[in-house]
Amino acid sequence: MGNEGLQRVVVLSDLHLGDEGAMLSHREVVERLVGELEELGDIDMLVLLGDVWDLWRADLATAARAGEAFFQVMSAWRGPREMVLVVGNHDYHLRSYWEERNLRRYMGWEEAEDGSVILLDDTLAGGGDHPGAGLALRLTYPFLSLEVRGKTLLFMHGHHLDFFSPSFWWAKTSWMARWILGSSQAITISDLDRLNKPFFELLTVTAHVPELVAREYGFYRLLRSVARLLRFQSKSGSSPRRYTSVESNRREARALLGELLPGYIPDALVFGHTHQEGFGRIRVGERGVLLVNSGCWLQENGERRGGTYLVIEDGIRMRLLGGPESTITI
Repeated sequence: MGNEGLQRVVVLSDLHLGDEGAMLSHREVVERLVGELEELGDIDMLVLLGDVWDLWRADLATAARAGEAFFQVMSAWRGPREMVLVVGNHDYHLRSYWEERNLRRYMGWEEAEDGSVILLDDTLAGGGDHPGAGLALRLTYPFLSLEVRGKTLLFMHGHHLDFFSPSFWWAKTSWMARWILGSSQAITISDLDRLNKPFFELLTVTAHVPELVAREYGFYRLLRSVARLLRFQSKSGSSPRRYTSVESNRREARALLGELLPGYIPDALVFGHTHQEGFGRIRVGERGVLLVNSGCWLQENGERRGGTYLVIEDGIRMRLLGGPESTITI
């Protein structure tokens, strides 16, 4: 269910390239990050844990241009032996594109190739004359399972946790999903994705119309105000789940591991999505599980909210770009 024998893995989540607050759209920030990563030594894998491109705020071409600096520097560096993207909700369209491409090949509409690897071409890397062109980025969804120095780690973006939140919008909770699907039994990851996909794709399509994007986020702000009045969420966060702590996601993580992945309990569950970095611990049955949120790379309203990344070796180090770090054992 993944790679074995890895010694060092680096994790970044929620770059949101295409959003005006994306920190890694700026070459100087990317170069500072790579400078810190070079000091680590050999890196077996760099995991991008979803929402790399914010296709809800910008069309793909705009988001790709915003990511030119990041992928150009990464391509020139070539530090990690492998780069893997675990798709999130804001860049879910890449998963849809992958599925559609495979369907066309199955129907004989395209020459068959290995669909497990996306080669970043002019569209995503910023042009064939740029050093980012040709950088290999392996796509996986919804999970990535790895063994690092004898410990099993499960990586996911984190948006599937939303369905188990008691304080999230009532229309997105797991009982509502079961009702829509006509099932009184447990639901699966594929069930959740079937319900999510129309919503995700709608937001991706409307990102091509800036006026609609502005209206959509204005509508979200109205919904958040109503939700606060009804005590569905706290005052913090620009979406119902944004900036919720690892500690406040313990119940959701326990439900996800117990209900969606019965029988597979990792030593650590690593996710992003909420933009709030941190550590926590839960028990699932007889197993203890470390919870880790890798944070984000986004500024909002001129305030730096992110800039954290993980270095996974014997333990897990949470590092702030240009700042302190904290370490926890797995």
